[in-house]
Amino acid sequence: MRFIGLSGSFRAKSWNTMLLRNLVRWLPEGSEYLVFDRLDAVPFYAEELEAAIPEPAARLRAAVKEADGVFIASPEYNHSYTPVIKNAIDWCSRPVGQGVLLEKPVALLGAAPGLFGTVRAQSHLRQVLHATNSRVLARPEVFVNEAARRFDDAGQLVDPTSVALAQELVERLVDVAQRSRVSAVA
Repeated sequence: MRFIGLSGSFRAKSWNTMLLRNLVRWLPEGSEYLVFDRLDAVPFYAEELEAAIPEPAARLRAAVKEADGVFIASPEYNHSYTPVIKNAIDWCSRPVGQGVLLEKPVALLGAAPGLFGTVRAQSHLRQVLHATNSRVLARPEVFVNEAARRFDDAGQLVDPTSVALAQELVERLVDVAQRSRVSAVA
């Protein structure tokens, strides 16, 4: 199985990228997993670019298309997710009704320094992913709040509650992705 993680942060020591990198611990043995953490290299979506899709956008779309499931982790900016996540969704949802997110299993999670984690950002992101007809998992909700305390110096997620929720999220996405594969073959 193949999975991709999209990080809404390209900060050098991004908690969201660290969070995504931790997920490999719970993926089935033999799974392929790519953390696409440089969404800032993908140019802003514009319809006229579809005639000759820029290489970073083409790479993103191909990776999402080939994935059985997608993890999206984003910090919260002004009660929403980051612009690079919106841009990635725009590229992956085109052309309308045929985008690579169509029926794709998606799991949301996020880490932030505040007390609310990424509650509002994920709520907003769910609303937008509804328009792409993605299969967004409803539970568990993984909001890593006070993120600086939840990771060790090596970037490992060490908070027991966060670890348990992240592991459950991975297991759920794997299950949905496996069922999607079976129904696609049938």
